[in-house]
Amino acid sequence: MRFRRAKAQHFRLFQAFDFEPHPRLNFVTGANAAGKTSLLEALYVSARGDSHRGAISTLATDGQSSFLIDTRISGVEGRPDDKVEVRWQDRRVAVRINNQSAGLSDLVRRMPVLLIDPLAHRLIEEGPGIRRRFIDWGVFHMEQEFHDQWRRFNRALRQRNAALRAQASVREIDSWSPELAVTADSLTAMRERYLDRLSLLAPKYWQSLVDETGWTLAFVRGWRDGESYADTLIRTLEGDRNAGHTREGPHRAELRVLSDNSLLKERVSRGQQKLLIAGLMLAQGELYRQKHEDAPVLLLDDFAAELSMDSQQRLLTQLQAWSGQSVITALEYSPLLQATNDHAMFHVEHGEITLKKTI
Repeated sequence: MRFRRAKAQHFRLFQAFDFEPHPRLNFVTGANAAGKTSLLEALYVSARGDSHRGAISTLATDGQSSFLIDTRISGVEGRPDDKVEVRWQDRRVAVRINNQSAGLSDLVRRMPVLLIDPLAHRLIEEGPGIRRRFIDWGVFHMEQEFHDQWRRFNRALRQRNAALRAQASVREIDSWSPELAVTADSLTAMRERYLDRLSLLAPKYWQSLVDETGWTLAFVRGWRDGESYADTLIRTLEGDRNAGHTREGPHRAELRVLSDNSLLKERVSRGQQKLLIAGLMLAQGELYRQKHEDAPVLLLDDFAAELSMDSQQRLLTQLQAWSGQSVITALEYSPLLQATNDHAMFHVEHGEITLKKTI
């Protein structure tokens, strides 16, 4: 997939912009606070319907109550471009694809986008929720039934938790157990299949990026190994009634990144974290490509931050080999970036995006 064109109105500091990126590498330079990150955020919002930087209700330009991002995207050769609009207005997000109303799941499925930004270290340092979302984005694109199973599980989980909080009868609480058990086992099987594949691919990228062969991934499913979820719900019933919520299950699943069986976050620098996360994202994108014969768009904010020249060269080598489109921000158009082939360089200043060079 790739963006052919992206236009926006009243987004962040841009009153308007019109961006026509190169099909492969795109470097976007400019001073701090010039709008480079806001451009990437607009592309992310156009593909996810949400922001990675804050509440979507805060993204309109000061003095405006709405914004619009209008993109043209292309995918499989020979298929017409899709017109995608994401609008924030009247306190809600509205999505239109080819002039038809669409849901957020339709948007995410239509335009896969991966992001590496200065906040990406949260994937390693913060709690399991952010890593579950990382896993589930990949499973969503690999398993056709995942979204339906995920919705069914979460709907039943909300109902069971409401019954637990209300001190409902055991019979009422247990009425949700069959649905939870079926969907929990299904969700977990899909997640495990995905992590098995990711665990084989990610180390290849880590070796190229940091000469590291000892990092591994471990999946924790959220309840006891070897126990069916139906049995878990029976075992934990009294504790759940006391707590007022369901304490074990797929909603507590976790992805752990390990080095010699210890959590990696305690043993690596910020620069290593950045390369570790880049390896995870590239591996995730490659799994998508293998499934769909097309690569996601890769967004990378502040390319050089926290990386030595050697690390920058290693990362850039992987980006050049990426079969899809990339949009990469940097403070300057360094000699390292200039030496790449098949790219465009843009500059952002005073809310304007200008094409400076195409090679």
